[in-house]
Amino acid sequence: MLISRGVRCSDYNGSPTFLFFMAKKKEIDYRETFMFPDIVGQSFPVYCLSESGRLCNFKNIVYPSPSSCKRFTRNKQLRKRSMQAKIFDALINVGYWEPLTVFREFPVVIQNSHRLPNQKRMYYLMDYYFPELRLAVELDSEYHDEQGTNDTDAIRDEYLYKTHGISVFRMRNFEKPQIQKTKFHDLTKMIRGIEPVKNYAPLVFNTDLLQHLNSKSCN
Repeated sequence: MLISRGVRCSDYNGSPTFLFFMAKKKEIDYRETFMFPDIVGQSFPVYCLSESGRLCNFKNIVYPSPSSCKRFTRNKQLRKRSMQAKIFDALINVGYWEPLTVFREFPVVIQNSHRLPNQKRMYYLMDYYFPELRLAVELDSEYHDEQGTNDTDAIRDEYLYKTHGISVFRMRNFEKPQIQKTKFHDLTKMIRGIEPVKNYAPLVFNTDLLQHLNSKSCN
């Protein structure tokens, strides 16, 4: 698409004039991808498809500018940590899980071809993701007792396993010593029992998007 733009300048008498030229409007590359600085080796689609099949700017939603006032972004989740998240973060910081890789607030784009009944969201943020183990750790709280929330967690866990082969370990109130002695012990035992995949493959989030774009280009 061509659009005209005017540039103000002065003629030889010093009087202001406008020069008009034709500039080509930048075309949107819906196949574009981006990466988070702290999630090495994993690319994410800038655009994705909503539940209704509408193209949406996923990057603008989950990773907007630092001045954005949007409530639910990955950066805000990383900044506003619960007490149990701070404790788990501290374990990562001191190298408790080394040599395993652990990503915090790892986004998972929902693809409609794998969408389950009553699954409404466009994406999830896994609290912690161990890519070599295909394991997600979720730190639950009283919020998960609210009506309908447990169903949502079950759908989320089912989607992650069926679509990406990711198992989910849920732990509630990790800040309590009793939980650290029991559930955390179970988590550690589970992690030690899984054989890590050294050269793990990144997750794929753009299959539906590419099929949609290819079908549009053929029409």
